[in-house]
Amino acid sequence: MERTTAFLDHWLAAGTISAAQHQALTAIVTRRRLSLFVELNALLYLGVLALVGGLAWTARSYSDRWGDLAILLPLTAAVAGCLVYAFRTGAPYSAGKVEPPHLLFDYVLYCGCLLVGVELGYIEYRFHLLQAQWDSYLFASSLLYFALAYRFDNRFVLSLGLATLGSWFGLRMTRLAWFDVSSARVAALTYGVVIAALGGATHTLRIKRHFLETYLHLAANVVLASLTWGAMLSSGVSAWSAAAILASALVVAGGLRFRRFAFVVYGTVWGYIAVSREMLRHVGNPIDALGYLVVSATLVIVGLFALSRRSGRAE
Repeated sequence: MERTTAFLDHWLAAGTISAAQHQALTAIVTRRRLSLFVELNALLYLGVLALVGGLAWTARSYSDRWGDLAILLPLTAAVAGCLVYAFRTGAPYSAGKVEPPHLLFDYVLYCGCLLVGVELGYIEYRFHLLQAQWDSYLFASSLLYFALAYRFDNRFVLSLGLATLGSWFGLRMTRLAWFDVSSARVAALTYGVVIAALGGATHTLRIKRHFLETYLHLAANVVLASLTWGAMLSSGVSAWSAAAILASALVVAGGLRFRRFAFVVYGTVWGYIAVSREMLRHVGNPIDALGYLVVSATLVIVGLFALSRRSGRAE
């Protein structure tokens, strides 16, 4: 054991491993207690999703047998209970970062927000109040999620609000020209730019500045996916291809500049897809194409691994 810890100390001094890795490995070697924080959060998150999914399935399957009141009253009571609990237990609002009072708090609020979506979906499914304008439920619920996310400093609810807003945005944009591939692609690209700008604006205004990464993670993937999608569907080298490669390079540069390795991965993966699409246009032999994919993918993975050790950070 002493010899192993000496090796770990040497690796730490040489910069081979980070301080966090040294601490975790030393805890394993010395058989100290390990933190289960990540595991508990994962279990709670999956538990909330399973609970809400089960309630949604129950409401859908038994509404005719039990009646609408038997479904809506418990859902409303559950939503009200989650929100009352959040307002009574949560800390006062602050524009800065606010820690939750305990581990369960964020998940209770997240559960309540998911149940709002289930209840609104059930109401429209049974009563068709808005009919063709049913997407207004999405917009209204996204506003509610944003308000609760900022009020209680909850990234789960913020992500839910961004996803719901994206659904509404896509439906609205594609409905302007009905549905076709180009309009859906432009809608996704516009949405990515809008949420990046929204995150930048709140960061500039010093309102929950730590939320910026949540906006940028989603925006980067949506924009890169939209541009790469356009490059994949174009018949030759196009503005979509050039934009996809340029945007990927910018995301990688930003990830390196601010030491956010996830963005390096995003830019590398989407950029690799766009470049490979252009390369494979000129490869007619399937064997050559397979050889290119195997060699290039291996080089990308090895390069990312090496880069993560040099400039990445645990996120």
